[in-house]
Amino acid sequence: MINFQSCFAPQIEDFIQYKMALGYSRSSYAKFLAIFDRFCLSSFPEERSLTQQLVHQWIRLRPNETTNGLKRRMVAIREFGKYLNGVGLEGYVLPPEMIGPFKPFFPYLFSDEELTAFFMAADSMTPHKLSPYREYIVPVLFRLLYCCGLRPHEVRLIRCDDINLETGSIYISDTKVHKDRIIAMSPDLQSLCRKYEARMRTLVKNREYFFSNPQGTAYSVHWVQGQFRKCWKRAGIQDFRGTTKPRVYDFRHNYATRTLMKWIDEGRDLYTWLPYLSAYMGHSDFSHTAYYIHLLPEKLVKTSAIDWARFSNLIPEVTS
Repeated sequence: MINFQSCFAPQIEDFIQYKMALGYSRSSYAKFLAIFDRFCLSSFPEERSLTQQLVHQWIRLRPNETTNGLKRRMVAIREFGKYLNGVGLEGYVLPPEMIGPFKPFFPYLFSDEELTAFFMAADSMTPHKLSPYREYIVPVLFRLLYCCGLRPHEVRLIRCDDINLETGSIYISDTKVHKDRIIAMSPDLQSLCRKYEARMRTLVKNREYFFSNPQGTAYSVHWVQGQFRKCWKRAGIQDFRGTTKPRVYDFRHNYATRTLMKWIDEGRDLYTWLPYLSAYMGHSDFSHTAYYIHLLPEKLVKTSAIDWARFSNLIPEVTS
């Protein structure tokens, strides 16, 4: 758990607890306010009020930060300001018009060649003294992401007790929308996880997390992102198609679109099968799954074999 240290630490923790009581996950705001906490320590160490000057300094675009990344920080600090006002404390509330709409996001869809190169690189990962056993962890972690369509934090937080290697099932509890679910692995992935578990049991005793770091806790988001970039570098791929660069989360998008394409090839009725994909992926709304139809190749969307009119009220417009 993050230990906030600035003058705002008590209020930040109370705010996060308040949001969690409303159904938000801790990470929804903690990751942004942890950066804000460090910013206050270094730039406004004596400030005890959320002033306009402080907020406007905070919302300056950071090096290598995307526009949407900045907007997410702006939303977090606006919500924090609203909370302070709500409990009778002084706090500047960022006007919503300063945030504006999020830039539409389009996932990166991997080619077969790119995926082959990525996983070959993951399988050839070398040992590193600062990341013990990463040569065993990286190939399995990224295959779970891609083959099961999981969210990155869902994979990181899988506990050993959550995964049943006899049945091939995984209990996913710490989800984005607090919607627990059980997913099934393919036989090949189940076999890979068995081999991984057998090896790790001999190397690390009493692991809590399936992918445990040297401190015995789950790996961080930054560690996973770092390994993701290392795999692409080892694969020799740095220039990607189009303007969108791949993210770890894109494995989930690719799982969804490839599943839909497979079902179309098999002649399945998507209207019947889409709810199964929605439940497997843990979507809170059926339309969130139907969104992936936007990402299918044009030749599939235009096929006369599918009555797309049945989806007209389900498929949302592409938004952030």
